Amino acid sequence: MPDHVVRRVQHALNQVKKPVNGAKILVSGVAYKKDISDVRESPAVDVIAGLLNRGAHVSYLDPFVPSFKEHGHSFESIDPKGSFAPYDAVVVVTDHTDIDYARMVKEAKVIVDTRNATKPFLATATAKIVRL
Repeated sequence: MPDHVVRRVQHALNQVKKPVNGAKILVSGVAYKKDISDVRESPAVDVIAGLLNRGAHVSYLDPFVPSFKEHGHSFESIDPKGSFAPYDAVVVVTDHTDIDYARMVKEAKVIVDTRNATKPFLATATAKIVRL
């Protein structure tokens, strides 16, 4: 599944003429399940590794996981109130309740939604949302 998500991100970026190599990508939710802080066996870790291997600059947002270490990298969550606009793509891996998906849809350029978190906003942003 993580490899499939990485390929979908690559395809979504290609659609807007942006390569993964050098792209700024935000992974939304790194915990294993919604509204918890456990990252063990989280698919987000493998998604992040796949994007890093393709040359992306990856950040993450998770109100339950302020930081974690994996694959020789240390990561710190961005501020949940920060803008989604600076990122070339946002990948929703864990659909935490506290994340403002309405604002994400307004600000993000491209969203790859693996959890259907953006479903209520599809009518207004179909062109920028890629669902699995």
